[in-house]
Amino acid sequence: MNSSLILALCVAFSALWSASGAPVRAAGEVNFMECKALSIKLNEMARHLYNTVEFPKMSSIIDDPPVSIRPVDTCNPRSLLDNRETCQSRIILALKNYTRIFHKNGVFKNSACSKWRARANEIANVTGDLLHMLKEPVVDAPLTAVDWYDNALCRDSVERLYSFSIISARVFSFLASQEAPQVEMKQC
Repeated sequence: MNSSLILALCVAFSALWSASGAPVRAAGEVNFMECKALSIKLNEMARHLYNTVEFPKMSSIIDDPPVSIRPVDTCNPRSLLDNRETCQSRIILALKNYTRIFHKNGVFKNSACSKWRARANEIANVTGDLLHMLKEPVVDAPLTAVDWYDNALCRDSVERLYSFSIISARVFSFLASQEAPQVEMKQC
């Protein structure tokens, strides 16, 4: 038999034998590959807004506790392998908060932030899409603030969103890597 034909058959059988394909997802399971793509998109949009939103002309201290990922939320890879619900619930809470802030009638509606309103609306759409992927309802009530507070709140919100988007992209990238099919190479 021709050695090229044997090699071709060996490669074909090896590919058929070792290819397991993507795991089949149950109806209620989260598609972390899609969450990864959306979280990376959110990070890119947040970075763009972070680089364009101006610093307020006057400084103010924003003392509201941020909705952020804390060490106790166990979003590190080892903890995610054991129990991802704690981290995932905190990400969901933050996504709901950012959906309200960047909502079409939220903080970026007012004059101090209005030039970034279109980008803010796009971010609210992506955070809403992520909530849908996580099987959570999207909050449709905007977060509003007192007018004098808006300019500082715009920049503060963008900075916090950017930090959050980095962490959430890392978490969803890790979770997506856990559900990606592992291809095993066989030798003939």
